[in-house]
Amino acid sequence: PDHDDILTNAFYASLLYLLSSKTPLPMPVSTYYAKHLLAAVSTTGPRLDMKQSSYKKIGPFLKEMQSDGVIKLGASKDGKDRFAFLVEIVKSNPDLIRFKREWKKEIAASGGDASTAGVATVTQKTKLAVVDLFIVPRHISDGLELDRDAVMAANAKTDERKGTGFLTKTECRALIESYIEKENLVDPKGKGRVLVNGPICDALYRVSKKNKQPGQKNAEYPTSVKRKELIEKWTGRMDKGHALVQMPGSKILNLGRGGPKPVDIEVEFRQGNRRKFLTRLRGMEEYGVEGETLCRDVAHRFACSGSVETDPVGRPALRKGRVELVFQGHLSEELAALLTGDEASTGHGGAKGSGYSLPKSVINVMLRKGIPARKKR
Repeated sequence: PDHDDILTNAFYASLLYLLSSKTPLPMPVSTYYAKHLLAAVSTTGPRLDMKQSSYKKIGPFLKEMQSDGVIKLGASKDGKDRFAFLVEIVKSNPDLIRFKREWKKEIAASGGDASTAGVATVTQKTKLAVVDLFIVPRHISDGLELDRDAVMAANAKTDERKGTGFLTKTECRALIESYIEKENLVDPKGKGRVLVNGPICDALYRVSKKNKQPGQKNAEYPTSVKRKELIEKWTGRMDKGHALVQMPGSKILNLGRGGPKPVDIEVEFRQGNRRKFLTRLRGMEEYGVEGETLCRDVAHRFACSGSVETDPVGRPALRKGRVELVFQGHLSEELAALLTGDEASTGHGGAKGSGYSLPKSVINVMLRKGIPARKKR
């Protein structure tokens, strides 16, 4: 892919969004790049990699755009950085006007509303969420003779789940509710109670010979239980699965058994120095975050040195194509805030304007022995 073209298109699209949303200027260039330009890169095409462009960094590109009269840049307060802020967007610039006209035509041709060109729907920030799913074990579905289509989610609302066997909690509960109705197991002697027949007892209550402890006596099994208790027992016996979902739109990006892959943030002492720390980060690639790009972003935002390791010594092996990032300092709080987009969870200004949106539930912070916990603000 031509990364210069990707960069240029995202640049003009982000400017139109800033104009339409009346976002106040000036704005730090780092915030503009992370929150607006990167968010304007098309989600259906190749990702932007600045190192693959002819500019290598965002600074030279913005300077060229200023010389072309598209934008105006401003200096930092101390005057050391003459291009620290995006100060103004020149609405009358011919290139910007031409891009907006062509953009409207493309939207209209694709069946969209051309009058909405430049609004937030183009650069709308998406968030990732993890949804718990359930899989019916084969011995349970066979023992209760459950409907095969229902077990396999043949009628799921999303195409990604159809026929996969990954069920939502509602669908999983509907299976046992349907079985209770079919077998007429509502207990007439107790309100809100359900009779436990042989197949249910075998599936949910009976301990298999394999799991039976030595010397364990045969237990007495219930003949009637509360419906709520039975449903909790039912969901507890299901195999666990999950879906990685992009919001808004509830688009399923990935289905998997077990829990979601964690993003590990680990803090340790620097070798030979118990007053200084190193923070290690791995697993971000599972959620579409490229390691080298993140390393540069973190180093810039938090003014720390960072390195990319493909084969860290004395550490668990990495999967092919994965890396581990190493940063100087105790950055567990800052990295968690940056990756989840929750800037309120840290007092460090570098986490503001995050372009990342990982689910909080996948962030796994581990402090090595002796590492002090950061004080909550």
